[in-house]
Amino acid sequence: MISNMAKQIYVRIISIITVLVSISMLLAPSMIASSQSSSSSTLTIGWVTSSPYTSLSTYNPNIFSQGLGGAFYGLVYAYSAVLNVSNNQMIPGIIENWSFSPSNWVQEYNNISTVNVTMHLNPEYHWANGQPVTAYDILATCLILDAYGAPPYPNYTVINNYTITISYPKTYVSPYLPPFTLLDTVGLGEVAVIINYNLWKPIVSQIEANFTNLQDGKISPKVFRNEIHSFNPTLYGPVSASYNGPFYVAGITSSEIVLDKNPYYPTANKIPWNQVIIYQYSSSDDLLAALKTGQIDLLYSGATSLPSADFSALPSYYKTVSVPNPGGYALYFNFKNPWLSNVLVRQAIAYVLNRTSIAYAGGVKYKPVGIPNGIPDFSYFKEFMTPAVSNLNPYSTNLAEATKLLEEAGFTQKGGVWYTPNGSQFTLNIVDVISNSPGVENMLTVIEDELDSFGIHTTYSISLTVSVNHEMYATGKGYDIILQDWGGYYPGTVDWGLPLSYLGGYPYNVTQWDLLATLPNGSVYNLTKLYEETTAPNSTSQLISANDEIAYAMNYFLPILPLVEQSYTITYNTKALSVPPSTSSFWENALYGIGGTGFLQVGFNYGYLTTPVTTTHTTTHTTTTTSISTAEYAAIAVVVIIIIVAAILLLRRRG
Repeated sequence: MISNMAKQIYVRIISIITVLVSISMLLAPSMIASSQSSSSSTLTIGWVTSSPYTSLSTYNPNIFSQGLGGAFYGLVYAYSAVLNVSNNQMIPGIIENWSFSPSNWVQEYNNISTVNVTMHLNPEYHWANGQPVTAYDILATCLILDAYGAPPYPNYTVINNYTITISYPKTYVSPYLPPFTLLDTVGLGEVAVIINYNLWKPIVSQIEANFTNLQDGKISPKVFRNEIHSFNPTLYGPVSASYNGPFYVAGITSSEIVLDKNPYYPTANKIPWNQVIIYQYSSSDDLLAALKTGQIDLLYSGATSLPSADFSALPSYYKTVSVPNPGGYALYFNFKNPWLSNVLVRQAIAYVLNRTSIAYAGGVKYKPVGIPNGIPDFSYFKEFMTPAVSNLNPYSTNLAEATKLLEEAGFTQKGGVWYTPNGSQFTLNIVDVISNSPGVENMLTVIEDELDSFGIHTTYSISLTVSVNHEMYATGKGYDIILQDWGGYYPGTVDWGLPLSYLGGYPYNVTQWDLLATLPNGSVYNLTKLYEETTAPNSTSQLISANDEIAYAMNYFLPILPLVEQSYTITYNTKALSVPPSTSSFWENALYGIGGTGFLQVGFNYGYLTTPVTTTHTTTHTTTTTSISTAEYAAIAVVVIIIIVAAILLLRRRG
């Protein structure tokens, strides 16, 4: 029998248990709501990579040493400004306003040698450790980038922490090409502010001390590159000090990269996500599986785009925006191969390959290049579609012409196999440094099959390790042909910068070519000089003429063979993202920046990328308990259990 006192204790304990259980039941929905809130405040991005990052402890944020950059510039780095493709005006970023001098530089352009651009920084920008972004960071970024360029170099004058004047040689600016001038000056050539002066001071100081000799050509910029590559900024500050964008690298596992919101970013309070998770997948199949379950919120071409055939397999809540883009993929011929250095052989290969079949194999986001090395049929380039350009060779598939050209070059065909003039079998190996996506591999398979069928034994391989690829470019060994980016990228004119500058010698020479093109009449075109005229022309007529001459020379000489144009695709989860309609000019910002990440920064800064507005039913209980964590809820549950156990023991003892 239970005594009266025991009964009273029993009743009181049961009352306490009832209250605690009621509280725990009320907390449960709030915990679910809290969990959903945490989930909705995380933006997820998919990325296929053969070299995933593995841990934060081994991570070096130096982008020249494979730190996170490239397709993620708009997430972790802030642009100085972004060119609005729809109206050719700069959208302010770190640089909030600017001015050109002399004030009459446009009128006096042909009589001056230098144009000064004074840039005023927005003091609200900070690195993610709270340190302000200053004019010295602009200086440091420019000087490091100069080590990957070529003379002439600008002069830099830091006036104060938030003002810098950069004095550009005429080859950088032109009143006849305002968008390109704005991009190169205020936009820092589409590169974000990537270097923290305080962290990189040891190397920046070396470049500053030798800058006059660098400008005079007495020192090669290459002498600084080894030190830049081996530099580890985490020896001088936390990882967060290397990032000034909306987010910074906060954690890394072999499967994901965690980016936390930069609390010091000017528009941090307008960004609805506290965190970005970049999922690292080893294959597109793994990525697709994650998409089908709704795990990924955002996918864009700069990071990893879907194989075209898989778009239809996605759940209906995924939508895709396609931005027309004259860029795509091309074959870069290695001139150190004695057979490929012969223009007749390169032309023969162009006649063998069917660009329509290649594009079809890639999928719906690809279309064949109409005229190799001509000015792309792109709405922004219509003003440069001159008669000379329209008369270029389209290299339509013609196996008879390919046979004629190879025979003229001294090749012979026996048993359906082509042999070089020295009697060896003509073989080619293509290295894909672009993507291991099925679409690209499908295109490579078609290329391989078409060349094989013609009698040129061809193989391809994939190399996505940046350091390995750079070593190939430096030596010209390990490849006959490279599959690389090609394009007439906006703004304002055909940008020949990839084949004639960045991949044509500064800093890498993929073709191993000297940029001199000998034409059928024996004349030699200096493509370096012509390219400079397209970036800073003395007149509109010079711009059109230079584009015309480059297009003709490249079309005949074929140092590279453009194959396909690729639309810039952005796939998003409508349950996680609210975005402008596909007709909005906002999406054209995907044509700007490293990896096309200009749209990310504009989206975060101006509220184009937000979370969907949803209707939820909340109670006073949920409101008053949302701060309770999962651990606290578990602790309360444990307390309840302990009380129950204690009550049982107490009753046993009192019985």
